[in-house]
Amino acid sequence: MAKQLTIPELDDLTQYNEEVKSEIESLRDFIENEPSKRRAAEIERMQTLPAPDEIVTVRREKEFFDRLSRGELKNEHRHQAKNGILFAFLIIAIFSVSLWIYRFIN
Repeated sequence: MAKQLTIPELDDLTQYNEEVKSEIESLRDFIENEPSKRRAAEIERMQTLPAPDEIVTVRREKEFFDRLSRGELKNEHRHQAKNGILFAFLIIAIFSVSLWIYRFIN
């Protein structure tokens, strides 16, 4: 024999049924509309220009890397490191000479 459901149980089942239907409807809407939303967002992102500073920087970097080979890049990095060390020595020398002059005056 089938069990007879009471009114509160029927109300709970009806409410649960409505929740499941709304969830199914939201998932269907997501499945139908999400690809087009993402496609539109991607198209908009591709059509949006970066800030002018970024455009100049990107163009300069692209031209730089197009001109140089891998070996030339290594040489450039080596020269920059060497120049950085020389710059540090120059700052130390200026500081030392300034300190020597200060002590000599006093």
